Amino acid sequence: MRRITIAITIALALPSAAQQLTADEAVRISLENNYGVRIARNAAEQAKLANNPGAAGMLPRLDAFGAYSVDNASTEQQFFTGEKREADKANTKVINGEVVLNWTLFDGLSMFAAKDRLEVLERLGETQLRRELEGTIYDVLTSYYQLVQLEKAVLVQREGLQTSQERLKITETGERVGAASGLELIQARLDLSADSAQMLNLMQQTVVTRNALNTLLARDPDIQFAVDTMIPPTGPMDLAALRQATLSANTTLQEARETRIVADLSVKELRGILLPQLDGFANYGYSKQTSEVGFLQSSQRLGPQYGLTLSIPLFRGGNIKAVKQAKLVGEQADLSLQQTQLQLERDLLNTWSQYENAQQRVALEEGNLGGTRTQMEVALESYRVGVSTAVQLRDVQQGVMNAEKRLLTAQFEAKVAELQLRWLAGKLL
Repeated sequence: MRRITIAITIALALPSAAQQLTADEAVRISLENNYGVRIARNAAEQAKLANNPGAAGMLPRLDAFGAYSVDNASTEQQFFTGEKREADKANTKVINGEVVLNWTLFDGLSMFAAKDRLEVLERLGETQLRRELEGTIYDVLTSYYQLVQLEKAVLVQREGLQTSQERLKITETGERVGAASGLELIQARLDLSADSAQMLNLMQQTVVTRNALNTLLARDPDIQFAVDTMIPPTGPMDLAALRQATLSANTTLQEARETRIVADLSVKELRGILLPQLDGFANYGYSKQTSEVGFLQSSQRLGPQYGLTLSIPLFRGGNIKAVKQAKLVGEQADLSLQQTQLQLERDLLNTWSQYENAQQRVALEEGNLGGTRTQMEVALESYRVGVSTAVQLRDVQQGVMNAEKRLLTAQFEAKVAELQLRWLAGKLL
């Protein structure tokens, strides 16, 4: 038992020597280093770079070509006049080069729909990045305040452990002078052992939570640090304002809306394929051909060429089906949007209920706590002078510890509910 108590005392002393980490500092570190945030930033940057007129097909294409060929085949030519020409391994050389410009002038407005779609995808990437940032902030603050709660619970348990140790000393003294029985001494030792086991369990939870928070900060899980000594109280909130903010600023809902817009623009792109397409072209080239046999000994061309081409689709059955499929995707996105909005309203009401309930419990436990602490002091002194029994002291001790832990739990749940409400309303970042 002494070894356990010494180990607990040493473990409790370690975090106090570590560097202080505030909640704001934890959020700042996570937004810089968290892997999920960094991946989301890269994805948003990719969507931004992809949003350009060239990717939408709105800019011309300029290419340069060049070729040189030699034909060294044996040739035999028979003319209608009866003349006959033969050449063994006659060389025919061709050299040419040109710069070609192609520009789609009209494609059924598909290019404009594609550009609009790329702009929406860029906004979607930014929305997804914001959602990742908000989710990371929520996870970091939840883990941080959970760590605060656990460390406070360790302190509460330590007070209870000190009471159990004091009770054991009193019982040992009473047993030596005949004022306490051996059964009471055994029970005091068992209760101290149970409190020590609970302390070790809380310390293990603290280690796990600290490691999890370090992981969210993308740093070595073994880094030791100290946190604040209390969970900040919740601020005033209004349900109507939260609902309005949720419907206008919630990132999940914005993502569903933008996905719906992308589906509509995809339909416009596919419809454009079914319309005529007008392309302009221009090139400037040079070509020269020399031949040892045939009508021409040599020919040469240098200069520009330009014109228009018009293509009219007569039948594209596959594209018609693709348009129908895109419409179904749009309908599915619309249903997902409605479902997301309904779920958010449900989550808002449920979280608001949890928030109010936790606040009421905090007020209730804070009102009771002062009386239970006084009761503990009186019970311990009564037990010391032999007025109360060990069972009565243990009941009071358990009541005080449970009241302390209920208050910590209520404070933590109230803070978590507040964070959830701010996240739903898009006010966490």
